[in-house]
Amino acid sequence: MIMINLSDIPEEVRLARGDYTTVRAAHEDEKQRLSILCGKMQSIISGILKAMQPKDGADTHSAEDLLKDAQFLLNSIGDCTIYIESLASQRAELKQKAWRNQ
Repeated sequence: MIMINLSDIPEEVRLARGDYTTVRAAHEDEKQRLSILCGKMQSIISGILKAMQPKDGADTHSAEDLLKDAQFLLNSIGDCTIYIESLASQRAELKQKAWRNQ
């Protein structure tokens, strides 16, 4: 079996690759979090529509709590997108350091 001789790779490159891998994983995790937040927002939006269109002439339910939840989620989505952009930038910088010779 042929193995990579890690001592042939400069320490700064190995460290940069480790940093890149760490940031990449955080980037992927945050994109997954964004997907979950967006799914929750879609659910709240459906809930608001349902609350405002009751069947059989029943009274409409207040959507106030749902709107508060939507505002909180919108803020969370905004924070998440800013973080994703930051991680993407950091990832791009680290990629150059980690694989500059390839």
